Amino acid sequence: KNGNIHYFSISTMATSNDAQSPPPPRSGVDFESLPWNLNEPEAHKYIRLTTTPADGWTASHYDPSSDSGLAVNPSSVHPYGTSPLPLFPSTTSLNYGTTIWEGLKCYRVPSTGRAAVFRPDKNWARFANGARAMCLPPPSLDLFLRCVQRAVTENADLIPPAGEGMKLYVRPMLLGSGQQLGLHPSPEISLLFYVSPTG
Repeated sequence: KNGNIHYFSISTMATSNDAQSPPPPRSGVDFESLPWNLNEPEAHKYIRLTTTPADGWTASHYDPSSDSGLAVNPSSVHPYGTSPLPLFPSTTSLNYGTTIWEGLKCYRVPSTGRAAVFRPDKNWARFANGARAMCLPPPSLDLFLRCVQRAVTENADLIPPAGEGMKLYVRPMLLGSGQQLGLHPSPEISLLFYVSPTG
């Protein structure tokens, strides 16, 4: 971490000045011409964790002392294009709007090529505040940052080359993903992180 910038290692949890650089940008993608939209979805992977209102987010989801838990387990990573969310018509967020989201910018530092994310702790603070307002269990800062890093790592070749305005947009979401007809807390909560490269 350096002021408002977090440098994310692509292979470990380290967020320091010796963080490993990501692989080169994916060949065949004209990053500079990409619009502000969902781009290259067939190449994306997204992160999904679930819990219940009673359990909330625990060390089983992420334990920062050992860098372990579902957040770092391969089972939490899904191909965007072929693994859609299993949502039913009675999904709480579809009926009652119990969804929050944030948006983060990941980019390559021109001088080093490292992956950097701008002020993710501020995004987390807004995210947690919104979660409480929606009666959703907020993730810890450690869980939030680890999932951002995981989303960046899993999609590292979609980080555009260093250039004006080019970035890998990271969208965290928290939603009531369980089935509920009445106006009650969702029996299942999903924490999602997906990406899109933009020019």
